[in-house]
Formats: sequence, C-alpha cells, structure tokens
Amino acid sequence: MAGEAAMADYNNHHIETWTKEHVHAWLCETVKIKPEYADIFIKEEVSGADLVCYEKQDLLEMGLQHGPAVRIMKRLTEHLSRPENTQSCKEETQPKQTKRENEAVSCATEMPSKRHQTQRAERSNQMASKVFTILLECLEELTEEHFKKFKRFLQQPLLSECSAVPESQLETKGKRMDIADLILEYHGQENGLKITHCILKKIPRNDLVQIFTEKVDQLQISTPDLKTEVKVETDHGEKLKNLLTCGASTLGHYSYFILVMNKADPEQLEHLQFLCNLDLFCVLDFDPNSNTNGACKLYTEFCHANLHFPAYFQSEPSAVVKKLNLYNQTSWVFCNGRLDLDSRHLDYQTWLKETHREIEQMVSFMFKPEVLPSRKCLVIFLLLSSVESEKDPIFDTFMTFHRQCGGEENIIHICNNEHTFDKWQSLIQNKYEFDIEKKSVYYLDLSQVYGKIVKLAPQSHPLARLLPSAGCSSVILKKKDEQRMNTLEILCENEYEGAYDEDSPGFHNLKLKDEEEFYRGGEVKWLNFYISEKQKAKPFIKRDKYEAVRTMVTSQIKMAKNTCVLVNLFHHPGCGGTTLAKHVMWELRKDLRCAVLSDISANEHVASQVMDLMKYGKSDASLQTPALLLVDNSKDTEAAEKLRNCIRRKIDKNCLVKKEKSFSSPVIILNCARTHLPKEQYTHCETDSQYITAELTKKEQDDFEEKLQELKENHKRPENFYSFMIMKSNFDKKYVKNIVSNILKDLDMQTKQAKLLSIMALLNSYIPESHISQSVCEDFLGMQPFLWGKETVIERMEPYSNLLIECRGGSYGEYSAIRILHYDIACACLDELDLTYNIKMSDITLDLLHCDLFFKTGIGKDDLILFIQRMLIERQRNVEHERETQFSLLIEKIHTDEGQQKVQEIFMKASTRYETMASIPQALARYLYLYEKDFLQALDWAENATKITENSFTVDTIGQIHKNYLKYQIEQEKEQEMSCSPDRLDSYIELAKKATNAFQRAQKLAKTENEPYEDCHVTKDTYNKSADMGVIEIALIIFDIISKLQFFDVKDPKWQLQSFLKGSISISNVDFEDNVVNQKYADILKKHEYFIHGLKQQAKTSFEFFERYFIYLKSRKFEEESGHRFRRKLSKHFKKYISFFTIEDELAQNLSTRFLQESMDIEDRKMFLEEQKADTFAGLLQHLEDRSGETMEKITECYTFLIEHSKSRHPKIITNLILANLILHLLNPKSKRILQERDLIHLLRQAMLEIRAQHPFPEPYYLALLLLWPSSSTTEIDENIVIYIKAIRSSSRHQLPNSLRRRGAISHIFLGKKPGLERLVPKAKLYYTNDPKESNRLWQSGDIFAQKDIKDRLLRVHGIVEQGEVYIEYGKLKIPVHPAFIDAVRTGFSTEKVTFYLGFAMTGPLAYDIQYEN
Repeated sequence: MAGEAAMADYNNHHIETWTKEHVHAWLCETVKIKPEYADIFIKEEVSGADLVCYEKQDLLEMGLQHGPAVRIMKRLTEHLSRPENTQSCKEETQPKQTKRENEAVSCATEMPSKRHQTQRAERSNQMASKVFTILLECLEELTEEHFKKFKRFLQQPLLSECSAVPESQLETKGKRMDIADLILEYHGQENGLKITHCILKKIPRNDLVQIFTEKVDQLQISTPDLKTEVKVETDHGEKLKNLLTCGASTLGHYSYFILVMNKADPEQLEHLQFLCNLDLFCVLDFDPNSNTNGACKLYTEFCHANLHFPAYFQSEPSAVVKKLNLYNQTSWVFCNGRLDLDSRHLDYQTWLKETHREIEQMVSFMFKPEVLPSRKCLVIFLLLSSVESEKDPIFDTFMTFHRQCGGEENIIHICNNEHTFDKWQSLIQNKYEFDIEKKSVYYLDLSQVYGKIVKLAPQSHPLARLLPSAGCSSVILKKKDEQRMNTLEILCENEYEGAYDEDSPGFHNLKLKDEEEFYRGGEVKWLNFYISEKQKAKPFIKRDKYEAVRTMVTSQIKMAKNTCVLVNLFHHPGCGGTTLAKHVMWELRKDLRCAVLSDISANEHVASQVMDLMKYGKSDASLQTPALLLVDNSKDTEAAEKLRNCIRRKIDKNCLVKKEKSFSSPVIILNCARTHLPKEQYTHCETDSQYITAELTKKEQDDFEEKLQELKENHKRPENFYSFMIMKSNFDKKYVKNIVSNILKDLDMQTKQAKLLSIMALLNSYIPESHISQSVCEDFLGMQPFLWGKETVIERMEPYSNLLIECRGGSYGEYSAIRILHYDIACACLDELDLTYNIKMSDITLDLLHCDLFFKTGIGKDDLILFIQRMLIERQRNVEHERETQFSLLIEKIHTDEGQQKVQEIFMKASTRYETMASIPQALARYLYLYEKDFLQALDWAENATKITENSFTVDTIGQIHKNYLKYQIEQEKEQEMSCSPDRLDSYIELAKKATNAFQRAQKLAKTENEPYEDCHVTKDTYNKSADMGVIEIALIIFDIISKLQFFDVKDPKWQLQSFLKGSISISNVDFEDNVVNQKYADILKKHEYFIHGLKQQAKTSFEFFERYFIYLKSRKFEEESGHRFRRKLSKHFKKYISFFTIEDELAQNLSTRFLQESMDIEDRKMFLEEQKADTFAGLLQHLEDRSGETMEKITECYTFLIEHSKSRHPKIITNLILANLILHLLNPKSKRILQERDLIHLLRQAMLEIRAQHPFPEPYYLALLLLWPSSSTTEIDENIVIYIKAIRSSSRHQLPNSLRRRGAISHIFLGKKPGLERLVPKAKLYYTNDPKESNRLWQSGDIFAQKDIKDRLLRVHGIVEQGEVYIEYGKLKIPVHPAFIDAVRTGFSTEKVTFYLGFAMTGPLAYDIQYEN
C-alpha cells in the first residue's frame, strides 16, 4: 500500500527527486509503455535524476525497442518543459554551451547515475577551444554560396537532439567566427560537431566531410555519437538496399513502385533524380506546385510521365489502364491541387471533403488483384519535410495504403532526417501497434539515397543510347523520348555496349543465366545476340532461311517504292521463327531504326510513334533513315496489313499538313506469323514472304550438334535445355515423348501442381502464345502472400519444374507469367495424361472452367479469360484441306475422341463463365443442331445468344437451326419412305417461314453493322454471306417440296406449278383432282400463299446481291479459297433454281431455232435472260469471259425485243441493252446485231438526261465512263465526265454494306490503244492461264503489267499526282482517278507527272502500274 501511495504522488515531486518507483509509475501511467519495459528501469535502478540524463541511445542499449524509446524521450522533454522543472534545474550557463546541456549537466551533478556520470563530465576550456578551431576552419573553406546554404540549414531541425537556430540570430551574425560561436552556444561541443557534419553532407561538400571527420578523430574527447552516426549511415545504406531489392543485389525484385511524397525544397530537388531509376507505377504528389518548380518538373525533364488527378482512376480497371497508359508510362497524380491549372491548394478540412474519398478510391483501384499484385509492388513514403500532425493529407493517405495493403509489410519510409522520422514514427505509433523503424531509412541524406539507388539500378543500357542516322552518323535517344514511344520496344545501334564490366564475374554469371534461360525455351533477348558477338563466343545459330529473310528486308530499301511495306515470315510454333526475325533485326540495327511492336491493335497510335522514330533527331530537310518493325505472334497477315495502310495514311497526312517532303526511306514491317501450315500460307501470300518449318536441314542439325558441345563447356547439364534439344533432335516426337513420360512418372492428379500443369499443357497446346500470370499461379498453389520471396512458382511446381519457364505477359510485359517451355512438350503432356493416366482433355477443360480462381480478379485475368475463350471457339482457317473448321480445334478433338456429351458439358459450363459473350451460347447452339440434331435445345441457346448480342451472326444461327430442322425432317421422311402429308407440308412451311424471317433480319443487320463480333474467327471487315445463302436455300427447299406434290398432276402441271411459284396465279386458279387430300393441300398452300409467292423474288434478290459481291469487288486473300467453294455452291443452287422455272422440252431445243420464233413473248425472253444470268448488269459483265459471241448475240436480241415491245423504257433495261451491245462488240465486233457506237451514245445520253447525277445505282455512270471516255485521238471531251465520276463513287458506296466499303474494286475493262469501241479491252482477254491462282497472284501484285502482250494492247496515259490524288489532264479538264493500289502513289503530296494504265471499275476509273516520269 505504501508503494502504491508513493507511485501515485510522483506528480507532486520534481523529477530529479523521483525514486525508481516514481519513474516506473510515470512510465506506466503517463507514457503508457508496456509494463515489461517499465520493469527494466526498476531493475537498472533508474531514478528521476538518472532519467533526465538519458538519451535515446541509452534507452536502446537498455533493451528497449525503438518505438517506446522515442515515446519516452518525447514525454520526458514535455515534462522537463514545465515551469516547476525548468526553475529547479536552472544554472548559470557557460559560454558556448546550450541550455539543454547545462540543464542535463547540473541535474546529473546533483545525483549522478552509476553508468553515466563519467560520460557526462564537463569538458575543459582547452577542449572547447579546439572544437571552436575545427568549426571555424571548416567554415572558412566554404564558398559564399555554400556558406549561405550552411546558415539556412542551421534554421532547420535536422537532428532530433538539436533545435533550430532562430533566423534573427543568424541575420545579426554574418561572420564565420560568429557562426562558429553560435553553433557552440546553441548545440554545445558534441552536438555542434554532429550538426556541422550533417550540414556539410547536405550542401554537399563531401571533400570537407572527410577532412572534418579526420580532425574530430584527433581530438582527445569522446565522440561516440558522431562515430556511431557514420556506422548508422552505413547500416542505413544496406537497409535501403535490402528494402528496395528484398535482399537482392540490384533492383528488379519488385515489378513496380508506388511513391507517395510531400513538397521538396529547392535544395533537395537535385538529389531526387533517383526517381528516374525506379519503375514507378505512379507517384502521389502532395505538392501543388510540383509541375512548376517541384519534383514533377524535375522528373519530366528526364523521363516521361502522364499528369493525372485521383478522380481519373474511377472506372472499370481495364478501361482505366488503357486510358491512362498505366504500366508502361508513369502516372504522376496531384493529390492536393495543381496550381498551374488553377486547381487550388486545399486546407486539410477542404481536402478531407473533396479529395480524400477520391484518393481512397484510387488506392483501392491500384490494389485490385487485376491491376497490381501486392506481392510484387512496394509503396514508398518519401518524406522531404516533417509531418507535424495527424491532420495532414499525407498521413490520411498512409492510413489508406495501410488498409489496402493489408498492413505495413509492403510499405517503406524514406525520411530526409531523423527529426522527420521521429515525428512520422510517433504519429503512426499513436495510431497503430507496430513500429516502422525496421521499414524506415532516415540517417541518409538525399544525396546518399540518390547514390545508393543509382548503384542498385541494373545496368542493362549504355549511358547514351544511339539511333542510326544519315551518313553513318548517330543521334542520342533520350530516355524521356523513348518512354513516349511506348508502343515500340526500340533496339538501339549500341544496345548493351558499355553497360557492363564484361571481365567481371557478375557479367559472366549473367551470360550463363541468360543463355540457359534462352536454350531452355525462353524468348530470345538482345543480350543473347550481344554476347554471341563477343570474343571467344561462338556465333549464334542461323537457320538456313536467315539470309533469305535478311535479303527480303534489305531489298525493300534498295527498291523503295512505298512509304511502308510488309514482308512476312510464316513459321511453325516452337521452330525458332521469332528468334530468326529478331536475329535479322539485330544485325541490321546499325543501318535501320529498329523496334518491336508492343501492341499492334492501336494502329493510329503506333503509326504516329513510328513517324516519331523515323524523324527523331532530324530536321525536315535531312535524309530519313529506314525503320524496321517486328510484329510477333500474329495469326495471319491481316492485322499487319491494316497497320501498314495506317502508317501510309499517317505519313501522307502529316506531309500534307506540315508541307514536308516525302519520306525517301520506307518503313518495313516484318510480320512473324505463327501457323500450322507455314508453307501453304507462304504459297498463297502475294506480298514478299518466307517460311520456316519444324524440320532442320543437315547443315542446321550439324550446327546444333556443334552448339551442344559448346554448351557442355559452360553448363552442367545442357541436356536439360529441352527447347534446344528438341530442335537438335529435329523435332523428334519420340524424344519429346520420352522427356515428358519420365518427368510425369508417378504423377498424382490430386496435387495442385499436377492440376496446374495439365491446365497449362491444354492452353499451350491450343493457344501456343498463352500463359498464366504468376500471381494467379501463386493463388492456385496456395502460396503464402508474403513468403513469395522465399519460394518461386517454378520451385513450388516440382517435380515438373523442368517443363516450365517464366515469361512476361500483357501488351507491354507488365506482369510475370508461367508457360510450358515448348509447344511440342505441351502437346506431349496431353498425350501422356491421356494414355498413361486416362485424363482426358474434356476433364482438364472442365476443371479449368469449374475453377473460380481463373475467372476472378487478378493480374493477367483478362488475358487468361481471352486465351480460354479462344481455345473454346476460335475456328482455324486453312488448317485441314484448306477449309475452316466447324468449331475450335479443341472442340473438334474432344468431339472426335470423347463424344457429344462432353462437348455439351463444356459449352454449358463455359456459358456460365462468359455470360456477356454471345459467341459461347451461339457455338453451343451450332453444335447442338449440327452434331446432336437437338434443334429445340439449340434454338433456346441461339435465342440466348441474341439476347446478349443481336447481330447478323447470332440471328443467322436461329435461321440455320430452323433450316436444318426442316432439312432433317425431310430426310427422316425419305428414310421412312413417307409422302408429304398436308399436315407435314404445313409444318414444313412454318419452319421455312421462321428460317426466312431470321435470315432476312440477319441480312438487314449484315448490311448495316460496323462493329466486330467477339467470335475470334470473325474479323471486322467480314461480310456475313450466310443469311443471303439461307434465303436462297429455303426457297429451293420449299420449291422442291411443292413441285413433288401430286397436287399438280392434272392439266399442264409444269405451267401451273411455275406460274404458282412465280406468283402469277393463285392456288385458287390451279386445276387439281378434287378429293379430300388435295383440298387439304390447297388449303395449306392458300394459307401460306403470300409467303410462297415472295420466295422467288427473295431468292433472286440474293442471287443478284452475290453477283455484285463477287463481280464488282476483290476478295481478300484469306477468303479466296472459301470464296471459290462458295461460288461453286452458289452456281449449283442457281441451276436448281432455274430448273423450277424452265420447261424441259424447251431446254432441249436448239437456241438458234428458238430465237427464230416470232411468237416468243416477253416473259419467255426475260426467263431466258435470267437463265443466262444476263438479266442483271453484274451478270452481263460475266459474259466478257465467253469464248464466242453466240450466246451474247441472243442476249442482245432479247434486250432489243424487250425495248421494242415495252410500253415504257425502264432505265435498267436500257443500261443492260447498252452493256450487252458493248460486250457483243468486244466479243464479236463483226456481228450484224450490234448497235453502232453513236447509237449507243445516243441511248446513253437520253438515259442520263432522266437520271442526271442522283441515280442510286452506279451502273449508268459506269456506261458513261466507257462510252464517253476520250480515246488517244479524241479532240472533244464530254465535260460531264467529272460529274459522272463523282456520282459513280457516291452511288457505289451507298449500295455496298458498311463492312465491304473498304474493299478494292475489280476493273473488267481497260483502256486500249485502238480508236472507237475497240479502245475498250476486256480484262478476260488480256491474260489467260490454266492456273487461276497464278493469274490471281499476278493481278493482285500488279506484276501482270510487265507482260509484253499487255503492254502492246493497253494505252499508257499521262497524268499528274497532286496532294496524293491522281488526275488525267485533257486540255483544261482534270479527271480524277483512284490508284488501284493504295501504295502506288508516293507519300509527301509532291506534285509529279506520271503515266499509268486505266481500268474501269464499278467505283470509278482506276490507275494501274503508276510510273513517275522522273
């Protein structure tokens, strides 16, 4: 009880009279430290008199932690500042000693402690004099500018034990002797030396620091604090390294850093350049002037940053990442206003209301698993000045990060001095139960932090990165400018030169590490090529096609005709295609400006940056340097072609706006396309191409054997470099199988490792470029969040680690990922799982789809979901027999090997995963009706697809289901040898109605839609022809059903049937045998009569559309094979269609006899024209390919008859008559039935007077161009030609569906050298070969015009190019002409004279083989 009373009354005594019990009570009740810490003071017998002499280091030596020690010192200072304590300890102060030192010395004299009394003895006057001399000599060495800085630093509380010197004191003492006195007066001898040492480093004057330290060492006084400080600085330097690298020797362990900082003083800015050495994801800057005179201004002088506000981060993650360009460019976020934009600086309360919530949302966004994996991201609080209160925005931000990071593990603190740290630590300790000391650096000044981080930065680049320039010169590529060109991974001409000490063990180890990673199966790095060029290194293996690919690239420079050209390298997965392409680029880096494209989808963005790369460091007048771009992992040439065209347009536009000269050197795109049939794609590709396959030549095999011997000299087990060994074995399947079977021996599918391996094998087999992010793998394997540094995913995947390799994922390589190291190994894993362990692909697929983890948030999740989607629905072009598969290769394989039920299970589960993607239920619907014949369930899934996305593809699927259900029922009827009953007829027509309605809706959508469909095999510019074909097929099915009814077997059945199908007569006017069954037939046909009567016209409209589609427009390369098949099918349908409306006897008659009969009526002649596909303009153009004009004579006579016997002249009949005569003239100019040229022109002019320039169809204007175009001998020119050209361009554009408007048009007639109508030369008569593919290649490439017979027949006209447009000049009349090939006109909009051949297309006149006269 007596002890408790003594403890309770410590407030009634002066501190120097406290007993050890009083001290214990004060520590527990006022300071509120843990009792076990307070017990130490009892054990050490610390009284109040002892306590006032303690410093923080004394407390640490007693065994206290840093946090409690700081708290005790703070409370002790507050207690000593009370009036009763300051009066009791007041003594006369001696010169050059601080009040605090006198106070401590006087109190210690009254009651000295056993441990400290000798250490606190008063120094002699002689020693004070020596200290003064050292200080003065040091100050005398300072320049005037440094002396001013020194005095400014004295005004700051740099050390916790040293208070700031008032500015008023410094203003009155200008001499250096006075400042030395002032230091001793305020700080005493020891602290005076410490504060001087600290300021010398901050100025910085490191030369004086060394001299100063040596002089202090010579003093016969104890300066443990100063010596300890040097040791602490060393310790803190090591601590900083460990915190930033997680114990590694260089930066790189963390993928990204997030920096939070407050305002920097001008003196601090020069030391903040270390920010450029950190991979900063974003910076949260609380200085509103940062962009004007702060850290942001400094950073953007050297690096590129996008300047943002917290509110910018509030949207769907993938949209924000794309919009703000995160990952590949630093986001600098102004968190407390931005004064240069009139965004005011906010006081705390206003900030709390207006901005705090936005910062919380921003930090929450950053730590979404799909944005940043917390285990790979480090948050740095950089405090450049002290935070005095909890009511500070930066402290609130710390609490936000603490919540989002799940604690303090991934947060570190760098403070400008100990005082700032103490304040910061105190604020955090008052709020939380942890001490930040272990995560903090505060003894280093910023210059030391700068130096340390620079040393930690990996030296992968030379100090000055160079780009090749004209005349063998070079220009320096600044880091900031390189970062702005973020879609390009730029390869410099001096890549890696001077970046390493190549004689050091570190470089040797790096060489071995990168070599091992590459030959195991990693992607080739520029460093691999660099090392191979060094002395004692053996050359890099070159595939035999290396020289061919290099020549293909360099020849484009020598024969530069266009600003941007495309060359292709087709290759099997895993056969070294990318390595070969990069090897070519590496060896051309000193001649061309080289870059690998990070994101080919952003065409406009890429095009702008390619222009920046070409022009970098050059004036407008200087010669340009060619650029070589590598597109990797593409599936075909289409995306690269779009990029090529985009770059051309961009260059043209830029030259026009800036009135610059054209680019004299080209941009070359090397498209590296992965395919299962590289040789076939090479054969069908019109542009310059090469290919390599998974098959080595004898020389290549010898090269690999030699390389293996070299690897054995430097590596322990190169036999485990499986990717290299697979190639060395010439891709031997047996070798791969042995590898896999040995590693998968005793596999246990119950383990997470085995399950993950099976999923990776599945993905990499069907999507070779796929991967799974490391963070997703860690979560799947159940790896502890903060133990990742101790165990990697590859290590956890034992015993299968040798089959895996790390890679980079994302468009810009923003995250680490894992994949099977070779395509062949992935395929072999699936085979082994199936054959040895009976684990089917369907089982793996369902496991994948059932795993929630793969579809939840996580970095790389979007890529993984897309890989899975592609694996399920991406149909392959030209994979087998040059046909597109019905379903993805995976689904086809499972269907073949495992049956329908498994496929259905997979699609049904996938539909729950891809709820917003119509392609999955649509694919299931297609599978159900094609393979399972379950039409009702298929219809349900198809309708679900249209609810998600209604477009021509999803709606067409509904039509296909009804059509196939109709065909299935008819087949069933045939198999059962049943006749079509009235009820069955009714159900058939009902199904046909439903199918037609769906097809017509799909037709409408197809002609208007612009947006791409997410079905991976469908491209944006693909027109959906299926619906038009569906309309035709439904009409043919119904015609066939009705034609087989016994109903029409009475009187003149053929005529009645045809009339009914044409809609000429009603079913009521048809004669039939009167019985119950026939009456039911009649009732059914009457019920559906309107629908049946419309079928012929609907089918005819679709046939006519296809005629225009195939005759007016060029097909794209990848569509040519399918286009030929489609046209053969269409031709077969047309023959069947015509058969329903012709009489067999008449078909057998000789056509010449038939046309002598004057009694033939108009309908018969119209039917004949339709039979011959001559009733449309497009159909007539097909007859240009006829060998003789015999059929054309009859067609021409038909049109003459129709004109003579028609009450009104329809414009279509007139235009067809004119074209028929023109074609007959070209096929048989001696025919007696053709009209003369003047008569045709007269007919045309009459028609043009009626339609003028507003006709909705282009055909009349096409005829006007043919007939009115001047020949070489013409003196008079119809000035309306220009009007007709504008009209044909406008009308043809409006007649085409949106998706077809960018396709090239076909010229069926060319301008020849002869006069009159003989000047018109049909394309079909220009060149003939039995090989249609060769003919097509010649026309597509333009090489056809090198043929001598073509040069002899066609007229090369003279024209001019102005601002990128081509014109023919006839006197004062300038006639515009489009170039047939977009790359035929040079960029730069230079006005030049040209010659070319002229072709006539349905979009207007086209210029072929444009040659510049200069």
